[in-house]
Amino acid sequence: MDIRASSDDGTQWVSSDKTHHGAGKHSFRPILPPPPTMPRAAHSTPSPHAPDNNAHENLPDTTTADDPEKHPLPNHTSFWSRRSLLGPITKDHGDLPLLACCLVSGMVDAASFKNWGMFVGMQTGNTVILGLSTAGLPANPYAWLTTLVSVVCFLIGAFTTFRISKVITPEGPTRNRLWATSLFLIQALLILLSAALATPSNLIPQEPGNTSRLTLPDPRVIRNPRIVSLIPPLAFQSGIQIATSRLLGFNELPVNVITSTYCDIMGDFKLLATNNVRRDRRVGAVVLLLAGSIISGWMLRSRGGLMSVLWASGAIKLVTAGLYFFLAPAVKEELPKVME
Repeated sequence: MDIRASSDDGTQWVSSDKTHHGAGKHSFRPILPPPPTMPRAAHSTPSPHAPDNNAHENLPDTTTADDPEKHPLPNHTSFWSRRSLLGPITKDHGDLPLLACCLVSGMVDAASFKNWGMFVGMQTGNTVILGLSTAGLPANPYAWLTTLVSVVCFLIGAFTTFRISKVITPEGPTRNRLWATSLFLIQALLILLSAALATPSNLIPQEPGNTSRLTLPDPRVIRNPRIVSLIPPLAFQSGIQIATSRLLGFNELPVNVITSTYCDIMGDFKLLATNNVRRDRRVGAVVLLLAGSIISGWMLRSRGGLMSVLWASGAIKLVTAGLYFFLAPAVKEELPKVME
């Protein structure tokens, strides 16, 4: 048993019970205070085996670095960046530029039929006229040439569009904003090229403007082989146009012909439904193509004649391409989820 005692100077003593020859005696020894701890020098080098208690102070704070709420990932991309220009766009409202193409088809085909007795977009009519030309009907010596050139250029335009689009955007034009817009821009430029060729007087044979309902067609126009000059660019862009409608996924908008559209309207079992987007597109295509032909007819009677129709048609497609380029919404990419 230990016994503690203190002296007058405050020193603490402790003794252990020891037995000498059967007698209990106590031997006291002083309790010494612990030696003072020397402060660690700031420039001292710690032992390589000693743990560093302050190591956590030198590590970067990663508690909130990956927290999307405190450090959100940037989701704003400049419109003129490569990612935006070559990035995907949604198909929302992609039918609007195609409806504008229906209006242009009515204008251009009405003008070509009025001046040259053939079409640049409606290849069904050209095929019939080509067949009639084998019997010398109608009274157009170059009907076989104009219709054949139109059909061939139309096919080349559609074929080229499908193949190039497959290489650039295998998943469809909407995967690349610039390419989707270029399809409409190329059409506009080809029509504007035709308008430029039709503007100089006596360069391309055409019916004169500023006529009345009683004015008869000039027979010298269709007897001039130079009428074929404007057909290749106009028919080529028509092929691009219908291929574009297929590539964008709007099969109910053939944009060039409306025979199948009439059939699809009558075959729609939801024809009278309140909400029927496909029906609305088909009816809109018919109305706009008819409106385009009406507009073209009155413009052909004006002083501008054929060139006014072509300049207006090219301008409509040029504006369509610009609006589609700037207003088509980009696909919103989902941010990656943070693993917990």
